[in-house]
Amino acid sequence: AMAAAASVVKDRTAVEAARPQVDGRRVTVTASVGWATSEGAPRSIDELVGAADAAMYRAKQTGRNRVEPSRAPVATRPRAA
Repeated sequence: AMAAAASVVKDRTAVEAARPQVDGRRVTVTASVGWATSEGAPRSIDELVGAADAAMYRAKQTGRNRVEPSRAPVATRPRAA
């Protein structure tokens, strides 16, 4: 999970550094990213996406242009016996 987080931070930094031109003027682009993990198969993909979505909104509320992890791993389905 930490390697994935480092990759997301690197990608967010690349977005910020891109400085594209729109109508001949340079614009600043930033990215607020939320990510979530699960120790195994999540109970539902909606739950996993929901946790990442909540983390993204926390990133926006705490200053934007940030990467924010979910507060806890998403619960998993019980393994088959």
